[in-house]
Amino acid sequence: MIKKILQGVFIGVALVLPGLSAGTVVLILGFYRRLLDDIASFNFKPYPPLVAGVAAGGISGVYTISFLLEHFSVLIMSFLLGMLLASVPMVINPQRSSQLRPWPFILGLLGFLFTWFYICEPTRTFTVLPPGGYFHFFIGGTVASSTMLLPGVSGSAVLIILNLYEEVILAFSTWQWPKLAFFAGGFALGLMVLARLISALYRRFQAEVSFLLAGMVIGSTRALLPEQFTIAFFIFAALGAFVVLYFTRSQLRFPGGVEE
Repeated sequence: MIKKILQGVFIGVALVLPGLSAGTVVLILGFYRRLLDDIASFNFKPYPPLVAGVAAGGISGVYTISFLLEHFSVLIMSFLLGMLLASVPMVINPQRSSQLRPWPFILGLLGFLFTWFYICEPTRTFTVLPPGGYFHFFIGGTVASSTMLLPGVSGSAVLIILNLYEEVILAFSTWQWPKLAFFAGGFALGLMVLARLISALYRRFQAEVSFLLAGMVIGSTRALLPEQFTIAFFIFAALGAFVVLYFTRSQLRFPGGVEE
């Protein structure tokens, strides 16, 4: 039980940090395929200790990130930007496909352009997802949970893509229960329903999905760029990149990215 709780803590921390993928952490811990099979069959009986650890790691991580964002916003944003950029090789892992076709690169470019020039456009006032609204939280929870199980894809990175990361951190750190309820509802829906669909698409169109997500991750870094670039910005970005590359270095050796 203690082992599962500690494993859950590591997964919970990964859920909060945009550059680390919960799927990658589960992969490192050695029960990735078993977890996917249990979710597909709705077998959650073995996982209460793991869930408790995830909650503990996630909540402690949220409070830490919230405090740091409040007092060291620019430095933390640069650290997260470094983590996001360093996670891109894990998302597209070229060893997953020995014969790359043009479509993955085209989808990756489209994902980048859409995210950089539309979703993260600071002057854009119209959006189908009103920032911080209940529907926004529900969609964010749904998409984040349904993609977080893909190796290399960070659920928090998805929240940045959706312009929701800081809102979710604030909601958790100040216990805004209505918003958390909508986020939890979307999270459950994505985990139990959409995760199965996305997992199936990922297995069939692995290169296309990987490059699309990688393009969107790169495009989402626009939301983290400071108004002025300083030496401290580059130092903390490098530190963030180092953390991700250190923890994911062994996974890039796996040709399929899903071994136990």
